[in-house]
Amino acid sequence: MWRKATIGGLAAFAIVAGGAVVTIAQAAQASTVPTVATADPTPTPSPSTAPTGKAGRSDKGGRVAAKQILGKVKDFQHAEWVTKGDNNTYVTHEAILGQVTAVSSTSITVKSTDGTSMTFAVTADTKVHQRQKGSTTTPTIADIKTGQTVLVGGEKSPDLAAKNIVARAT
Repeated sequence: MWRKATIGGLAAFAIVAGGAVVTIAQAAQASTVPTVATADPTPTPSPSTAPTGKAGRSDKGGRVAAKQILGKVKDFQHAEWVTKGDNNTYVTHEAILGQVTAVSSTSITVKSTDGTSMTFAVTADTKVHQRQKGSTTTPTIADIKTGQTVLVGGEKSPDLAAKNIVARAT
């Protein structure tokens, strides 16, 4: 069960984070490593051509870096990051994993296990994702209950608004 919860949590984080992981992976892959001059004339492979350990295959699209980053988020609590949005403006994103302490048709408050609490506005653009056995209906904010474990991600624009709510099935 723990394995399913961890995999589900990582998948949910990827949904909420969207392109942030890819951006981080690409930045990690594109970063340059300073070289130090030595007396050894043997050429040193550059980071982009160095083998990755699997039969010498190169890191395609930053996948190795992305796996390393995702491996570190298994104990994810909450995060804030900034991306460049439309028209070269910067967008601040927030995400939190925890228990719902309050929920209504217009807001959701979540408290993580480290004690951090965030309240997100719920708008018409907010998408709710919840696995429901045998159900063909799309979940809504009305399906989220106090005490339920959720992962909420959103943007500050200027107030904190939920974009995605990923709920563990009750």
